[in-house]
Amino acid sequence: MLPDETVIRSALSRVTQAEVSASTLGVVARVPAAEAAAALEALKASELDFVMLVDLLGTDTGEAIEVTYHLRSFARDEDLYVKCELPYDGVLHSVWNVYASALLPERETAELLGLTLAGHPNPARLLTIDDTPPLLRRSVPIRTTEEVRDR
Repeated sequence: MLPDETVIRSALSRVTQAEVSASTLGVVARVPAAEAAAALEALKASELDFVMLVDLLGTDTGEAIEVTYHLRSFARDEDLYVKCELPYDGVLHSVWNVYASALLPERETAELLGLTLAGHPNPARLLTIDDTPPLLRRSVPIRTTEEVRDR
């Protein structure tokens, strides 16, 4: 079931200027990166009851890094996607104090896309060692099978 765009827009109007629209993914709310934590907190506290962060992921669009928060309301049986854009090497503000399930996905996203993680209790690398380039950026060349085998 898709949430009502007008209700989402209303819940977010108190904290940010969100652009809410339906897409093939579902209902998507686009918010400024600096206001993402406030937007998520407002959605969780609202009558919409988006109490669960299902997933957090990042994508290199070729122009910026897009971070997607997938939220779930069990009471209303609805999903919502909140998206924000960050510049390359930008700062991703942690939302772990709003959704504890963001602790590991934030670290993974920041590490693999080259973002700085601010406000996280343990922003250390999770998957790679220091000086490893951000592996999921489009600018990082894909290794050949020969390169992988030779190591």
